[in-house]
Amino acid sequence: MDKNRNKILKELSPHLFWNIDVSKLDVKKNKKIIIERIIEYGLDNDEIILWKLYNYFTIKKVAINMDALPYLRIKYYSFLLNTGENKFKCYRNKSYLWNC
Repeated sequence: MDKNRNKILKELSPHLFWNIDVSKLDVKKNKKIIIERIIEYGLDNDEIILWKLYNYFTIKKVAINMDALPYLRIKYYSFLLNTGENKFKCYRNKSYLWNC
């Protein structure tokens, strides 16, 4: 099963991992960086893959603990994850970007 999930990583947009060799990523060991990159920079297809790779609770845990996010992403993911904006660490710390 994990081998199939690791193969799915190759379907993600190449710009997500500009500084990482995707063939060396593992969906379990590197879930935080994979989820963060998709949330920050992912395209529609990348988000579809995100939900295939990880469950709701895993995505939510990573998302709400991210250090920084554009404000519109906070709003979008607070809606998707059915949680308030104030649950996001970056919202509480005011480390979000308004103009992104």
